[in-house]
Amino acid sequence: MSRSTVSAVPRKLRAFQIIVGAICVILSIFVLTGSTYLGTYTFLFFIEITLLILGAERILSGVRSPSIKRSTRIINIAIGSGIIGIAILGFFTPTLTTKYLVLLLGVGLLANGVVRIVDGFRNKDVYETSTLLFRVGAGVVSAAIAILVLVFPVFGFLLILLIISIALLITGIELIIVGTRGRRIKIL
Repeated sequence: MSRSTVSAVPRKLRAFQIIVGAICVILSIFVLTGSTYLGTYTFLFFIEITLLILGAERILSGVRSPSIKRSTRIINIAIGSGIIGIAILGFFTPTLTTKYLVLLLGVGLLANGVVRIVDGFRNKDVYETSTLLFRVGAGVVSAAIAILVLVFPVFGFLLILLIISIALLITGIELIIVGTRGRRIKIL
């Protein structure tokens, strides 16, 4: 049987988490709703600012949370530093960063789709018919989206904006909830 204990989060960290969460939610909604007055690189700029703030929150969580394990604190600091590094790289080379991310997304989706299709056909004796159809169908959809991303990079760019914006929205909501509750539940 495991038991759980509750540890308090420092008040300043809670306030910072709420502020960062609110910024993530506001900017992600702004990007998701779009605007005809702003260019696509402006949206990327907003996402990079949000990533900088989110990276700072991860570093601060690693430094200011003495109640969590040392390895978890180091991981938080490393992840925060990585997020800040990616955001800074995006500020200085937005075109290169965007092209690299679109290429990475396209190749990753294509590989995922091909693996699912091949696995579905190689193991057709193992899977039930409905599972096989779903697996191959998901692979075909993934490969089709990958081809669209690679052939039409603007589509890939918009897809990346959508994925990152949704992830930031979810992260922002989570940070607001954690900051508001003021307690971190730790399972022993």
